[in-house]
Amino acid sequence: MSDLNVLVPTEQPRVSENIVEIKNMIAEILQNDYAYAADGDVYFSVDKFPAYGRLSGQKLEDNLAGGGGRTQDSLTSRKQNENDFALWKAAKPGEISWESPWGPGRPGWHIECSAMSDRYLTSSFDIHGGGLDLIFPHHENELAQSCAARPNTCEIIYWMHNGFVNVNKEKMSKSLGNFFTIREVTTSYHPLALRYFMMSTHYRSPVNYSLNQLEIASDTVFYLYQLEAQECINKLKNDFYAKMSDDLHTQDFLKGALQEILKLMNSSLNKLKKAKQQQQSLFLSLAGMEKEVKMVLDTLGLMSSLSYSERFWNN
Repeated sequence: MSDLNVLVPTEQPRVSENIVEIKNMIAEILQNDYAYAADGDVYFSVDKFPAYGRLSGQKLEDNLAGGGGRTQDSLTSRKQNENDFALWKAAKPGEISWESPWGPGRPGWHIECSAMSDRYLTSSFDIHGGGLDLIFPHHENELAQSCAARPNTCEIIYWMHNGFVNVNKEKMSKSLGNFFTIREVTTSYHPLALRYFMMSTHYRSPVNYSLNQLEIASDTVFYLYQLEAQECINKLKNDFYAKMSDDLHTQDFLKGALQEILKLMNSSLNKLKKAKQQQQSLFLSLAGMEKEVKMVLDTLGLMSSLSYSERFWNN
């Protein structure tokens, strides 16, 4: 992550360090009558939360076997409705567990995120992110239980879901055995080339991993540093802020205004080699462009603290 210029999170909470907060949130959901306890388990009742499905657009009847809401299998389980999800699971023999008002057990998957978000960000915060595959059921369930616990204050302004990294049009995954680690990729390519490659596609779109695309990204990043340039003039800044404000269209910015300014800088360098009377104005122009390009690339995390030689030859 450090090689890719990913900033270190202020907090990196662990579920095992937030069990008290998790149990307290479950107790609040029960108190607000959005959940029920059943033989050591605690389940969220989706029937009691009318807004369930608002994030994903999923309808409960589409997820029910036969459309009846209660199958024979669910009737013989501890759930009142097959779509109800676990907030607390009773411990099985040999499992790691914690004591609770409902008996020894462990948290459900979804409640962990709600409780830790509530502790470190409060019940209302700006951005919640994750992969497209987490929209349903994970984020839908997370939103429901958070609002059930904090009905008057729960609000998340933006949900941002990123596309998958694909290899030959298939999702990169351990189960398919078609994945590469960051360390493996950066043994052959500079980390910022990988970052540039990832940012060359809109975050919600799938990224098709290929060596050819990495080669192009590597050449582009090398070109950036050859020019000693990393941000932009007024047009560049305006385009940067416009693209970032419009749902983070990094790909449009990287292929548009940034490329234009780099070409202009390259042209200025060629003129500087030939010019005699205009050298001072060209120097000032290049210095101004360099300052702006550096600011933009630093914001995008494409700036490196390493020296020129360290960036490209130490790998």
